[in-house]
Amino acid sequence: MTDATAETSTSPLPSQPQLFLLDPIDVADPWQYELVESYQLLATFIAGKSQMELHDALQHKASESMHSHSELVKGLVYGILTNPNDAGMFFRYLNIVSRDGFAYTLSRLQLVVTSHKFARIRPEVCTQLFWILNELINAHGLDQIVLSLTRQVRSGDISHGNVKLCWLMLQFLQKHYDWMVQFPVLIATAAYMFGRLALDHSRIPDLRLQESEFVVRLFRERFSECSMVGRDLVRMLQDIARIPVVTDLWTDILKQPQSISPRFTGIDQLLYTPTPRMFLANRITYDMEHRLLFILEQLPVNMYSRNLMWFVQQYLSTPEAETLFSDLIRYIVCVFHPSNAVLASNIVPRYVFLGGLLRFIRSQVVAANAKLALFYDWLFYNPQSDNIMNIEPGVLIIAQSVDKYAFMTASFIEFLAFVSDAYSPAQAPAIRQAVGTAMQDAVDKGVVSSLMPIYEHPRIEVSIRQNLYYLFPQLVPPVVVPPTVSDEPAKADDTELHITPPSSPEISSNPVQQPQPITPAIPIALDPVSRMFQDELVNSTESDIYTGGLPEDVALQADTDATKLSLEQALRDAGELPSFVDQAQSAEPDIAQISNLASEIVDICAQSDTPIPAAARILSVMFCESLEMEDIETNAELKATGEDNDALEHDVLHHVINAAAKYTDHSSAQKIYSLLVHLTEHKLDVGFRWLLFSVVDKQQPWLYTQYVDQYATGTLSAALVRDLSTMQERFPGLFYTVLPQIYAAFTDAFVGCHGIVKSVLALIDQPQVYRLNTLILRGKLQLIGYQAASIAAIIDMALDCDAFEQVCFWQLLTAELDASQIALVARYLLLSKQLDPSSNSEAATGLRILLQTTPPTAELLGILLKYYADNADERVDLCGSILSCWNDGLWPLLSELAADPMQQHTVKSLISHWVERFAVSADTNAILPPSKRSRASSDDDSDDMPTIRGQRRRISRQTTTQSSNHSSPLLSSSDSD
Repeated sequence: MTDATAETSTSPLPSQPQLFLLDPIDVADPWQYELVESYQLLATFIAGKSQMELHDALQHKASESMHSHSELVKGLVYGILTNPNDAGMFFRYLNIVSRDGFAYTLSRLQLVVTSHKFARIRPEVCTQLFWILNELINAHGLDQIVLSLTRQVRSGDISHGNVKLCWLMLQFLQKHYDWMVQFPVLIATAAYMFGRLALDHSRIPDLRLQESEFVVRLFRERFSECSMVGRDLVRMLQDIARIPVVTDLWTDILKQPQSISPRFTGIDQLLYTPTPRMFLANRITYDMEHRLLFILEQLPVNMYSRNLMWFVQQYLSTPEAETLFSDLIRYIVCVFHPSNAVLASNIVPRYVFLGGLLRFIRSQVVAANAKLALFYDWLFYNPQSDNIMNIEPGVLIIAQSVDKYAFMTASFIEFLAFVSDAYSPAQAPAIRQAVGTAMQDAVDKGVVSSLMPIYEHPRIEVSIRQNLYYLFPQLVPPVVVPPTVSDEPAKADDTELHITPPSSPEISSNPVQQPQPITPAIPIALDPVSRMFQDELVNSTESDIYTGGLPEDVALQADTDATKLSLEQALRDAGELPSFVDQAQSAEPDIAQISNLASEIVDICAQSDTPIPAAARILSVMFCESLEMEDIETNAELKATGEDNDALEHDVLHHVINAAAKYTDHSSAQKIYSLLVHLTEHKLDVGFRWLLFSVVDKQQPWLYTQYVDQYATGTLSAALVRDLSTMQERFPGLFYTVLPQIYAAFTDAFVGCHGIVKSVLALIDQPQVYRLNTLILRGKLQLIGYQAASIAAIIDMALDCDAFEQVCFWQLLTAELDASQIALVARYLLLSKQLDPSSNSEAATGLRILLQTTPPTAELLGILLKYYADNADERVDLCGSILSCWNDGLWPLLSELAADPMQQHTVKSLISHWVERFAVSADTNAILPPSKRSRASSDDDSDDMPTIRGQRRRISRQTTTQSSNHSSPLLSSSDSD
């Protein structure tokens, strides 16, 4: 080719950036448009020039100024990324024009690799990105581009685009291995990244093999650099230790550390080194980080739930994404440390966000990994090197969950007691000391004032208090227990699935010491914790290991009569109750057996003099601790898809409700209601299920009313708020579906209840708003009511909601209220609350739309004038926009108000500002009676008060054709002019 035109004749010149696959509603970043504009200018510049002419022209252009140089570089970089056929030519031109060692080129590439939209990068652009990185391998600063690019390889994602990116990154680093070893941080990052990614790629054996081999090579050849990662390097390795390529490395690290490196003394050298933030942040993409920081730095605690649900649906909705839970928890615990200003505000605390995140974990294996990620720094805590902020979320989630979620607090304490002994038996005393030091440091620095509120809480069992004393003897007193209670120092985490995993080498800080058999006093926990001590379990005798199942002599019997006899005996005999509770607590989670057992307990309670509290305690143990309510949530998902038959097999509480329903017309009905109340007090979600059964299934609302009457205190409205809130949190789709039926059944208690309205707004979306508006307009639903006190309470509640919820609230309000209620709302907001439009624009906009739906009245105008008079300068915009909505029929009312000498000045001032700001055609002086008009303001040509006589005459002529009853001082005064 003799000129550049021939080479670029087929190159497209799009006006929109072509780097990412964006949706029509997405907006490209400004720097992308700059690249496109520079590329278009470049195409024009090189058109029609020969190679010799173009060479000279580029040299001259690049030397003119830094601006000209940067424009050429941006155009050439965009051309390389989007035009593979011409990439070689563009790169030659880039070599010609570069004056800074490719520094500006790398800065443009840095924008690409750190973009929040990188997940949607075009495949050809991704390929070209690595092509140009290969060409710039010797450029200074390229290592920072590669480091940033490693963050875009997403954990827990096996989509085609992410797998391709992983392949390209691995091949790039393998090809340029000699270049990579010059950068210690890049070596450590690559080892940690590919180790974590290998865990996700079990279905891609070729990629997993190459990743594992690359990690092993880095460890054996560059261990000193890899050890920079610290203790999370061990956590990563133990997850992939079963991969054959990694097994030998893992064994050498545990038993022959000096074969890895002469300076490596043992695994404790890694465990007591805190992981730098940059390595933990590497497993979170820039987009994830941006959205996480928005929640943790911007959202109040009562507004974060919707964003958390969106985040989980966006990034954690697939089975492969489960490994990302641990990486997210490590990021929140160790990387994001809120400022003092955030800690002192109502921004969502980290422990609250983590508690909400843990609710979305379904797998027991993932739950164990998540707990280990949360408490990992506790196990090796050193006040001199570790940060108390890494301990704070775990401390607070234990302390703050005890009132509402005592089973979570118990689960965390049991896990700490278990893992402190089982993670590394050889170092168990040191780990227990580190855990105690971490909690003591948290108490000394004021994270929590004391552990006594947890220790003395009525819902904390004796075994949990034992674990607290075992872990923190300096902070809580010893537990005094009857002789029949075991003195075991720790009990298993009942929320874990009791299995015996296959063997794995033991973690030990001594490479010479032989593995010592252990006799765990607790059930075997899940991977990855148990992987460190499986050799000892294999060598232990069967009698040494408690497997967590039911012993043969107390197993659930097939014979129904015998089962009922044993149940009834246990329920009647207080001495038998502890052992039966232990039986229920240690039972394997067999849904069918537990369901039958629960139904039989209900039958026994109804047919005998069984103590109701004892029966409720046994049921709560079985449901809350053995099954951890997992099957109930599964049932919700099945019901949402219409698979009701399958749902019945999963919902354990369904059998309790069905068994109780048999006795609603029986003489023992009061016993059944008492049992349901006791189950509710044990934090089982019985209330909303009984509500659904009574109202939806049986259409007998009085069944729910009788259940509520069993409470010593509380009203029907309070019970509805509690049960509907629980339903909304667990099953939002079902909640919005049954609202009309609940309203029809309990209208008096339902309407005007601000707690119910708050639940309606909590997770509402626009389709639900439309559906509820339709129901309200059809008369099938009512939320607000007619009582002034309830309207005020509901408005106060709505003003504390987030922006989207307030917008939805005002839409629902507009659909429901009539003229009298609208006046109440306007009076309360404008006069009682003194609404500030600048600080609560959603309420101001909602009120304006609400007032637009009703014609102006003297009462509404009087409210508006009083509101305006208090602070005219700040409130004129809101008042003027409302007047604009009322343009028809407004002037007669204003004339009547102006007749009052006390109102004349306010009316004239308001109309003057309205005319000035909203370009309204009106004569302010014309609304006043003739005797009150000011000569100074009667000049029709005044610039301060514009008038349009023609407009007023047209209004006058139109009004003349109507009834004379509609005449007003405004029109008559116009005619007199």
